[in-house]
Amino acid sequence: MIQKTFFLAIILSVLSACAVSRVDSGHIGVRNANISTSNGQMTVSMDIALDSLKLGSNRQFFVTPYLEGTGRQTVLLPTVLINGRNMQYIYERSGLPEKARETYININKVVKRRNGTSQSISYLATADLQSWLRRDEVKLRLSVDTCGCGLLVGGGLSDALAAVNMNPAPQMRLAYVTPPVTEQPVVAHEGMARVQFEVDSVTLHTLPYTCRSGQRIDNRAQLRIIDDSISYALSDPNVEIAAISVCGYASPESPYVHNDYLATGRSRALSLYLSQRYSLPADRCTYSAVPENWEEFRQLVVEARDLTDAQRKALLSLIDRPAYGPSDYDAKERELKSSKVLSRIYREKILPVWFPQLRCTKFVINTRLRPLPDEKLAQIIGRTPQLMTLNQMFRVARLYPEGSEPFNKTIATALRYFAQDPVANANAAIAAIKDGRLDDAEKLLLKAGNLPEAENARGVLATYRGDYDAALRHFAAASLLPEAQKNKELLE
Repeated sequence: MIQKTFFLAIILSVLSACAVSRVDSGHIGVRNANISTSNGQMTVSMDIALDSLKLGSNRQFFVTPYLEGTGRQTVLLPTVLINGRNMQYIYERSGLPEKARETYININKVVKRRNGTSQSISYLATADLQSWLRRDEVKLRLSVDTCGCGLLVGGGLSDALAAVNMNPAPQMRLAYVTPPVTEQPVVAHEGMARVQFEVDSVTLHTLPYTCRSGQRIDNRAQLRIIDDSISYALSDPNVEIAAISVCGYASPESPYVHNDYLATGRSRALSLYLSQRYSLPADRCTYSAVPENWEEFRQLVVEARDLTDAQRKALLSLIDRPAYGPSDYDAKERELKSSKVLSRIYREKILPVWFPQLRCTKFVINTRLRPLPDEKLAQIIGRTPQLMTLNQMFRVARLYPEGSEPFNKTIATALRYFAQDPVANANAAIAAIKDGRLDDAEKLLLKAGNLPEAENARGVLATYRGDYDAALRHFAAASLLPEAQKNKELLE
C-alpha cells in the first residue's frame, strides 16, 4: 500500500519484508520505507531486515540505497556496511580495505551480522531534492555489493522496492470555467412569397378580393408558403420563434418616394398579420423595405436570352449608374421609358413581364431553443447541439462526474461548436490535463486567453513539465483563484 502526502511525508508501507537479494543463505529485506520532502531536501528512512540472512564470518556486504528516475537518473544514498564476525574485527582495527575506501566514501552505518537472530538496521539519510525527482516517477532500489568491487557491480540489484511520483502536479487543483449566460443561437429559415396588393394600396387581403379595377387578388397560396415555412421551422417541439423579419420589394415603376411608401406600408401590414396570427410580441416581428428592386432587375437582364447585345449593354449601363437619391432613381425610370434603344422593350417586356416579378416579399424566420431544464438539454445536445449556448453545454457536462466519459464528451462537443472561444478551450485543456493528455492541453491553452482558470491550468501543466519557475508565475497571475493559491502553496 502506498500513501502520498506531499511536504508531510510520502509513506511507503511494506507490510512484510521485501526480499532484495539472496546472499550466502537467506536474504536482505526492507520494511517501512518512508520518503519525505521539505525545504529542498529529501529524507529517506527504512528498516533493513537481516532476520533470515546467514553471513559468513569472512564476508562483508555493502548495501547502498538509491533512487532511480524514468530517465535512468540516480541519486545514491549513504551505504550500509554489513560485516561477518571476523570482518567486523578487521574493520574495527584497520577500517575499510583500500579499494573499498575509494568507492564507498559515505558510510551511513556499520553493523555486525549476528547470524540466527532477528536483526534490523534503522536507516536514515538525506539528499538534495533535484528537479527530476519532482518531475519523474521515482523508484527506490538497493545495490548489494558482495565483494567490495564497486557500486551496482558484482552483487545483486533489487527489484524496485517502491515507486512513487514526487511531482506535486497530480495533487494540484484545476478549476473549470463556468461560461457566461448569453443569447440563444438562432437558426434562420429564409423564404419568399409574392403577396399581392391593390394598386396604390397597402391593405393586405388574406381572402380572395376583387379590386375596383376588376383585378382579382387571391393571396391564400402565397400566405400558405409563409405558414408552411413557419410550421417547418417549428417542427422541433423544443424550439420557438425568436423573430420574423419581413422585407418588401417594389419595382422601379412610379416615383421613388411613392414606391418607398408602398413597399414600407405593405411590409408593415404583412408583419402585423404574422404577429397576430402566431401571437408574437410586436418586437419579434420586424419589417423593412426596398423601394425599387434594381438588384433583381439587373439579374433578369443578365440572364435574359431574347435581348440584343446593344439592349443588354444599354440596360446594364443604366442600372449600374450610381444613384444618390430619389431623383436619380426617377431619372433612370424616365430613361427606360424614353430611350430609343430601350423604350420598346420597356413597353413589351420590362413593364408587363419583369416588373411584376420584382414585387415580392422576402422573409426570415429565426428559431431558438425554448427554456429547458438541464436534463432535457442533455437529450438536445445529442441531436441539435448547434441550438445550444456554451453555458447550456457546460450545465449538461455538470450533470456527470468530472472526468467521466459523458463529461469529457460534452466538453469536447462544446469545443467543436465554439472552437475559438477562450472558455471552451480552457475547459477542454483542463479535461485534457486530467486525462493525462498534456500535449493536447498545451495547444488548447494557446486559445484560452488570460482567464484565471487558464493561467492556473498553465501552472499545473508547467509543474508536470518540471518548470517550477514558470508554474509559480502562472499561479501568481491567477492569484484571485482559490485553486491557484493552494497550488502555489503546494509548490513552494
